Parts: sequence; structure tokens; C-alpha cells
Amino acid sequence: MAENADKRIKNRILLLGGGGHFRSVLDSLMSLESYDEIGIIDRDTAASVPGVHVVGTDDDLPRLREAGWQSAFITVGSVGATGLRRKLFALAKEAGFLMPSIIDRTAIIARGTMIGEGVFVGKRAVVNFGSVIGDGAIVNTGAIVEHDCAVGAFAHISPGAVLCGQVAIGADTHVGAGSVIRQGIRIGGGSLIGAGSVVVKDVPDHVTAYGNPCRVVG
Repeated sequence: MAENADKRIKNRILLLGGGGHFRSVLDSLMSLESYDEIGIIDRDTAASVPGVHVVGTDDDLPRLREAGWQSAFITVGSVGATGLRRKLFALAKEAGFLMPSIIDRTAIIARGTMIGEGVFVGKRAVVNFGSVIGDGAIVNTGAIVEHDCAVGAFAHISPGAVLCGQVAIGADTHVGAGSVIRQGIRIGGGSLIGAGSVVVKDVPDHVTAYGNPCRVVG
């Protein structure tokens, strides 16, 4: 029995990026107990934490896939600039990695939702009925995505932000911590909504906006 257990294929995952967002994802991931081994991809070896070590850089992804690492997850954070997250996602997919979503045990995901690949849903976050979360998106700690919302690929809904029902957030957009988006509002792609904003009108693509009420400033 012990010999057979030693020979079983281990379920292993690489976390791509060893910064602050990595620590949030790692804690959620470890609580799920879904993986036998977790490695870090980072150019800074100081990114290691007890029990989890840097095993290479993004240049090593093909080699690590051949060595038996099956899954990868992007743990580089972003405040509007999602280029690196998209690059790493594409590199991992090209190398043949599975891109699972990581959903904290305390998060609430309603029936009737659609969650893409490589999505992170943090502690006590809520994604309600009928909502769609695109690939690589982040729904961070305590954020609320109400019914029938659409969150685009690689968008970031920051801690404590609230999207009321039927809100649409474009790809690569950052919604700052504690912001409130009124029901039915559309925020375009590649935009940045400052922390604590109250958005009561649609926001176009590729702008910076903040305030109560939220206004475009750049």
C-alpha cells in the first residue's frame, strides 16, 4: 500500500508571481488542500515561504511542464496594468498547463454563474446568480458581484467593492477598493476606478475615474 501511494501521480501547481497577491492566493489554495505540491515561478528567490519554494522563472515553464507540473495560476497582481498577467497566462497555456480557478472556502458562488479559467475569488467574496466572470479575473476579499453581472477577462474587483445587479465591467478594468457601482452601469475595458468611488453613470473605455459621484479625470 505504501509503495503504491509513493508511486501515484502527484497533483502539483505552479503559482506565477511571488508578490503580495501571491500570498492571498496561496492562503486560499492551501486551505483547499487540493494539491500535493505548490511551487513558485519568480525571478526573486526571496519569494519563497515556508513549505513553498521558487522552482524557476517563466522561462522554465516548458521544462517544468515536462517534469510533471500539471497546473498553473497567475499570482501577479494588477492595478489596471494587466499586460504581465496576460503574458504569463498565454505562456502557461502554450506550455500545456491546466489553468484552474481558485475559490476561497469562505466565498459564496451562487448557482447559475459562469466562472472562466484562472479566476481568483477571495475570502468572503460573493458572486451571485447569473453572473459571468471572465478568464484571469480577480474578485478580491469581501467583494460583491450581484446577480446578472458580467466581469471581463483580467478585470480586478478590489476588496470590498460592490457591483449591484446587471453591472458590466470591461476586460482589464480595475475597480478600486470599497467602490460601489450602481445597478445596470457599464464600465468600459482598460479603465481604472479609484478606491471609494460611487459610480452612477456609465464609464467609457481606457479612462481613469474616481469620486462620489465618480467622474472621468484622465
